[in-house]
Amino acid sequence: MVWWAWIVLGIVCMAIEVNLTHDFSLFCIGVSAFIVAAVTALTTGAPHWSQWIMFGGLSVIILIALRKPLIGRFQPSRGSAADFDYLIGEVATPDDDLPANGVGRAALRGSSWTARNSGSVGLRKGQRCRVEKVEGLTLWLKAE
Repeated sequence: MVWWAWIVLGIVCMAIEVNLTHDFSLFCIGVSAFIVAAVTALTTGAPHWSQWIMFGGLSVIILIALRKPLIGRFQPSRGSAADFDYLIGEVATPDDDLPANGVGRAALRGSSWTARNSGSVGLRKGQRCRVEKVEGLTLWLKAE
């Protein structure tokens, strides 16, 4: 393949990475394409299959060496507190009556959770409630 085709491949990989994946895998593959482009431009007479072998080997090496540090640097962990943030706003139903600021059990998506009433009014068994926040494995509920 000609050197400029490797540049095009690298640019396409980088563009897809920036716009879609954000996990640095295509970034690493794009870097290896740029390296193969540089080597291809500087050397002459190398067979096409050697370029593909170099591209595959470099892709694996760069993925192993750079991907994890890049993710750690640019995508810091949100911590365990953010693990269940997707449940905020979901509907849960208490298994028993929950007094104001009381603790009990509630059903959410077919599972039983520890629940705390965050409102100043008690919640009845089976009443529709919204998840206000998640603290550990405890749902903070408020009446709809």
